[in-house]
Formats: sequence, C-alpha cells, structure tokens
Amino acid sequence: MSLVARKLIAKELYVNRWFLVGAAAAAVLSAVASTFGQAAFNFGGLTWLTTVIALGVMLAIYGVMHERKEKTLEFVLSLPLSIGQYVRAKLFGMLLCFGLPWLVASLSAVILVLADADVPDGMLPYVLLLCGYLLTNFALVMCGSFHVTSEAGVAALIIVTNMFVSVFMFTVGAIPELKDFMYGAAPVWNSTFWTVLASEFVVFSIAIALPLVIAGRRRDFI
Repeated sequence: MSLVARKLIAKELYVNRWFLVGAAAAAVLSAVASTFGQAAFNFGGLTWLTTVIALGVMLAIYGVMHERKEKTLEFVLSLPLSIGQYVRAKLFGMLLCFGLPWLVASLSAVILVLADADVPDGMLPYVLLLCGYLLTNFALVMCGSFHVTSEAGVAALIIVTNMFVSVFMFTVGAIPELKDFMYGAAPVWNSTFWTVLASEFVVFSIAIALPLVIAGRRRDFI
C-alpha cells in the first residue's frame, strides 16, 4: 500500500474520530444502562441498536457522498493515486471507522449477556447474529455509496437497508431452532446459527468485493 493510500486511511480515522469515540461510548453506556431492570433493558437495547445503525449512516453520508458533494473527491483523485488505490484506501478506512466502534459495541453486548444474571445466556447466539448483521448492513450501505452517485439514491439505500434490520431481528428471532433455546441457561450453537452466520459472511464478502471489482475500475468515478 502506497504512502498516499496510508495517509488517506489515517485521514478517515482522524476526520471521523468523534463519531468513533461517541458511538463506542454510547454503546457501552447503553449496555450498562440495560442492567437496571426490564424497562432499562428495553431502553438500553434500543439505544445500543440505534447507536450502531446511526454510526453507519453518518459514515455513509460523510464518506464518498460528502466528498462528491464538496468536490474534495476531485482533489483526492488528482493525487498520485489510481482510482483502484483510492477505492481500496477508502474502503479500508471506512471499515476501520465502523469496525472499531462496532467491535466495542459487540463486546459490550456479549459481556452484558454473560455478566447479567437477569439476561439468559441462551441469548448469546442471537446477539452475535445481530452484531454480524449490523456489520453486513454497513458493508451493503458502503458498497452502495461507491456505486450510487446521487444523494437521493444513497438516501434510499440507507432507508431500505435500515428497514431490513427490523425484518432480520423478527425473522431470525422467530426461527424455532434459535427461538426455542433463546431463554435457556446456556447458549446453543446449532447448525441454524452457523448457517445464518455463514450467510452473513457471504453477503459481507460480496459487498466488500464489489467496489474493488467494479468501482475501482471505473474511469468516471466522480
């Protein structure tokens, strides 16, 4: 990776530093708040989920789309950097910006399940699948931001993908092989869990690969 590409990755982390810190702190506080009774658990869970989703939305808005709008993308592409190198640097930078707070949020949720006696350990597989889906959801939004050039198109993509978070939660939560063990005393790692997790990984991999294969080879990237 070239020096310019590394500088671009560092720039992403610096520009979005307050998003990262704020999202990580909010996720941890939401997990802590969830330990104070059933009402607090519902509120904390909603806040936790909203924090992770909102982080992905903000990164999508202030990522490639914002650079197009503010004409800074034209300056970046004037540097000794190919479009392919820019896409790789931007992709890796945005993944880091989302991935670090996402990891903190995921760990806080896992610790909550394992440490809080009022939360059954059987919830752990569902929580991990939800965390995996949120990462996959961000990858889809990020993939779209590389290929959709209009603000309306990116906004529509964000709305649709975020709507499917609720669809995923209700659909996966209703699968008998997961639902029947969700309130048990110990997590159950059955084939259904691994199938859903593998599906998330496949979609995530495709969403990451498409910008490298398609957007990175376009000559009219702006």
